[in-house]
Amino acid sequence: MAYGDIGGTVTELVITCRTPDSGPVSIRRGDALVLAGPYTVTNAATAEDPVFGQAMADCDRNGAFIPVRLRGVCQFAYTGAAPAVDGLSGVVCAGAGGAVKAPESGAGTGLALKTESAARTVDVLL
Repeated sequence: MAYGDIGGTVTELVITCRTPDSGPVSIRRGDALVLAGPYTVTNAATAEDPVFGQAMADCDRNGAFIPVRLRGVCQFAYTGAAPAVDGLSGVVCAGAGGAVKAPESGAGTGLALKTESAARTVDVLL
């Protein structure tokens, strides 16, 4: 798969996970997900949680199967200041809702490749 400005092939790893068995579920395609249990993912994260992967489908049901991109280039919505594109920094969860942000300390997950300030998106290599 060729991807935008990278100009080469990018390998992706997609696995099937599940949504939690109880509680509210409102996952949207493109959301940053956190690991909530064995093969269980949610976008109901707290700020600074590590990003596990990206939702590849919408889901509103408990105990449902959902494809999750674990490796590859993911485009996430971000909040706050744009994550640094410096060859060292990644992202962390911004809180519930599937957005990411620049980490307050440490490098975060992945590697930020490109930010679009007008669209408030960041491309991250997980």
